[in-house]
Amino acid sequence: MSEPVKITAAQRHLVESFRAYLQTVITAEQFGQSARLPALPGAKTADYCAALAKLAYNTLADELAKPVWAMLREIDRAAMEFHRALHHNMITDPAKRAEHEKVLEQLDFALALILRRLPAIARFRAKRTKNIDLMCEVMGMSHHGTEAAGLIRRYQKEFPEENGDADGNRDDGGFLESFAWDTYQRVEALDRLADEFPEHIRFAAKQMHGWPMLQHRHTSNRKRFQALAARLDLGADYPLDASEGARFRPGTPLIRYLDALACKVNYVHGFTVGRSYESDAEQRKALRSWWWDGQDERPSDELVEVLRAVPLLPPLTKATASEWAEKIMVPVIMLTEASDWKNCEEQFLRRIAKQAGVKSQATFKSRLRSAVSSTLRRLARPA
Repeated sequence: MSEPVKITAAQRHLVESFRAYLQTVITAEQFGQSARLPALPGAKTADYCAALAKLAYNTLADELAKPVWAMLREIDRAAMEFHRALHHNMITDPAKRAEHEKVLEQLDFALALILRRLPAIARFRAKRTKNIDLMCEVMGMSHHGTEAAGLIRRYQKEFPEENGDADGNRDDGGFLESFAWDTYQRVEALDRLADEFPEHIRFAAKQMHGWPMLQHRHTSNRKRFQALAARLDLGADYPLDASEGARFRPGTPLIRYLDALACKVNYVHGFTVGRSYESDAEQRKALRSWWWDGQDERPSDELVEVLRAVPLLPPLTKATASEWAEKIMVPVIMLTEASDWKNCEEQFLRRIAKQAGVKSQATFKSRLRSAVSSTLRRLARPA
């Protein structure tokens, strides 16, 4: 990670003190005493980070990574030792083999416990980091398509120097090429898995309004699509109309936006409708948590207050679409993408802002409400 560098006695003392503190942190975790760490006298991790970050090269990164590397290396070495004995049939005694399998199961579980926390921390930081190494590592391991695409866009923006030479020429397509190939291979594999395990895949298909398939230049997959859609109950649990009778174009800007927003509201609705809370504060906390799930930014207090109407909504149908638009969809849009209604980034919002007669926020909101209500009514299921 970094080359050796000479440091002063004071700097060495700082590094050694941090190492000792990390040992205390590890020991506290092992004995279930982590909650008592803040009460200990002296510097804490944040203090050491601030001081070590001033040293040359990557001292702070090294000191944080090496203890983790050491534990992972020990897990790897132990796992290989027990695996090798089993793999090469070096042990014939059934009881002894069972002991080795038990050790391997515990080592694997240790890795599972580590991975349970590490990816979430890394993904959170990757959305905000200026460090190209972390961004590349997370993009390489991301299996969530929307999240991966978001990271790729951010990578292209933050590190334009990685996008080719001065003339824009590239040796390969980088992460975008990898993303395309991964999608291609997954869709191709999914087609076979749908035949092999339809009962499992149906759980996902029922919540989708479309089905990923490869489209070739020389032939249509319509017949195959119809068969899969029927077999997998495609769209049966989707909050909007996913039937053959639906009358809207999924690719238009307003519909794409409202589709995602309606699904998000429906997601929160499913977890909160009919539930009781000990206090308004507890309800706000739950609503904030469910809305924040999958979002980058923490919902504001104003947005959470609007979301309190979500559990009271009836199921979304053509008959209730205006109520959804009035009580949730439009207020959410006005607090988020249209908070600065004159300078919206969303294409359909810019169009409304530029309409003749739109001179105030009130007029903008009125036009938005009309557009959202009529469009949501077309998207919704029949009553």
